[in-house]
Amino acid sequence: MRTTSRRAPSRAQVSSVLLAVKAAVLGAVLALTVTTGVTASGTTAAPDARPPVFTMDASAQVVQQVMSEHNCSSTGFAPGTQPDSALVRTTRGELRVVSFDRGWDVFTGRSPGLLVAVCLGRP
Repeated sequence: MRTTSRRAPSRAQVSSVLLAVKAAVLGAVLALTVTTGVTASGTTAAPDARPPVFTMDASAQVVQQVMSEHNCSSTGFAPGTQPDSALVRTTRGELRVVSFDRGWDVFTGRSPGLLVAVCLGRP
């Protein structure tokens, strides 16, 4: 009985196979990228011509209204501008305009609640 020995693939053969696999994967990725803009009917999907519409719930509208009335900002004011009050949400969910000092206590955790904004208007 004669035994045949199998030779291990050479480095050149392994490199060629890896190159072919890489090329196939790259081709598949490119094909998916090109075809993602095509719908099932074969036509290119047109972008929606209407701009997106953002709606606010009633709670967000109340916050916006109070912020506008008291000249509030959730990001702060220019350097040197000292806020007079703060907008705070209590632990019960109520929105309150309070003194800046009270707002600072909420911000630092000395008082319960959530600091929503700082305001230039008086409380």
